[in-house]
Amino acid sequence: MMAVIAGAVITNLYCIQPILPLIADEMHVGLTAADLVAGAALLGFAAGLGLLLPLGDRYDRRKLVLTQIVLVSCLALAAALAPGIWTLTVVSFALGAVSCVPQQLVPFAAVMSAPAERGRSVGTVVSGIMVGILLGRTLSGVVGAAYGWRAVYAAEAVFMLPVWIAAALLLPRGVPSTTLPYGRLLASLWPLARDHRPLRESMLVQALLWACFNAFWVNLAALLATSRWHLDSAWAGGFGLIGAAGALAASWAGRATDRFGPRNVVGISIAIVTLSYLLLAGAESSLVLLVLGVIVLDIGVQAGLVSNQTRAFAVDPAAQGRINSLYMTATFSGGAIGVAASGWMMARFGWTGIVSLGIALGAIGALFHWMSGRHAATKTLQVVS
Repeated sequence: MMAVIAGAVITNLYCIQPILPLIADEMHVGLTAADLVAGAALLGFAAGLGLLLPLGDRYDRRKLVLTQIVLVSCLALAAALAPGIWTLTVVSFALGAVSCVPQQLVPFAAVMSAPAERGRSVGTVVSGIMVGILLGRTLSGVVGAAYGWRAVYAAEAVFMLPVWIAAALLLPRGVPSTTLPYGRLLASLWPLARDHRPLRESMLVQALLWACFNAFWVNLAALLATSRWHLDSAWAGGFGLIGAAGALAASWAGRATDRFGPRNVVGISIAIVTLSYLLLAGAESSLVLLVLGVIVLDIGVQAGLVSNQTRAFAVDPAAQGRINSLYMTATFSGGAIGVAASGWMMARFGWTGIVSLGIALGAIGALFHWMSGRHAATKTLQVVS
């Protein structure tokens, strides 16, 4: 049920991406300005992760989730009524901030699980999140093409009502793990990151992978509209169904992480994401390569998300909310940077710029992963000596 609720709420964050051309047309702005709305949602999500997730260690997570779902519904309605691009950008930031409900649920699942099953539990909830992201895009594209982009946000506002009822009836009560006041909770974030190298490594690698993920998806509608196929937002959203097949990789990655260790799965995920962009290099001329690239990209990113997150949670069982706050803030900050950078690259270099950006980010991630492995091996040899 946590996976279902998480997937339902996260649709509010990603429903905007297939309808960006519709927003640009109605509000008479360029795609670069419309991309700022999507970037604002991701930045808002990152802010919510940093400011709201630590509360899960201090208060009942069930109450936090219920409160945030109400706010999500109100802000989705405000987005549907936004009169201009800058108002929509501000509302999008606020909507992103309160949409961090799924990441309240991931540490909830981790705390409830035995260490040997933590990867599988995290993978189950992350599978729900990823299916929500991808299917949310699909429905958004279809609704947007038929009724306009405002109808997408209005539907999200109404959809949150049954989600709230399900969460109220089915979620267990959370047990706080600390009595620290809010200010000290936030102050404890820096020592956690400073003292735990595996947490820092997970944060950086996943930020790079999430930048790759969003660089593709935020520009897919523009690629389809301006390529020789001239496909509309419904088609862009339809690719979410293709990506949803790869969303099942999150569950597989959780089991693989439990069996082979998170760091090994992280290395594989970096390689898979880089491979996906090599396939996507031919997306302008081949729908087959575009479909394959979508599936491979989603498999790689989701495997990295689960394995990095499991590795981060192992740092301190009593600080799961704060660890997830650090980890996901870094992840979605990377996603926001990926959106902004890819918008610039798309405007100046077209699809070639997006592919170049994705390959470069993958190469940086691979280099950092290799260097951190050498550091760990050197430290182990020093201890043995």
